[in-house]
Amino acid sequence: MVANATLFTLTNNALIIDPLLFLTIRFGRLVANIMQQRLNQEEQHLMGPHMGILWDLMQHDGVRQQDLAISSLKDKATITRSVRVLEQEEFVLRAPDPIDKRTKRIYLTAKGRRFFLRMVPTTHQIMEEAKSTISAQDLETCAEVLQKMYNNLNK
Repeated sequence: MVANATLFTLTNNALIIDPLLFLTIRFGRLVANIMQQRLNQEEQHLMGPHMGILWDLMQHDGVRQQDLAISSLKDKATITRSVRVLEQEEFVLRAPDPIDKRTKRIYLTAKGRRFFLRMVPTTHQIMEEAKSTISAQDLETCAEVLQKMYNNLNK
């Protein structure tokens, strides 16, 4: 049973790994792969992580580049490369922080906002398909449990 599983269990000399670990990773990768296919259909040269940055900026525009790295759980170099791609596509604008000139703030452009909003129905469709056979109560429980697990690790 998943709820009673530990990360690693030795059963009959076979190493059993908690299936929840792999299910969450595989689900995330599957959604990312489907999203990438849809982005490719849009003839965009963006990757899933770029969408994560756009999502963060839709929530809080004008954030520091370091804050994007923290919220996306990516290193600063990866965020710098991703922001550079988004800048080339004219989806974001990188500007010096008005208070600390050493720091860059990232702003969503009108073009970036339009693109993101155009992709919202696609992401909604992917998640609706994934949730199609699951009750609202199970989805609520799942979200609560995953949030608690995330909070436990993100102290």
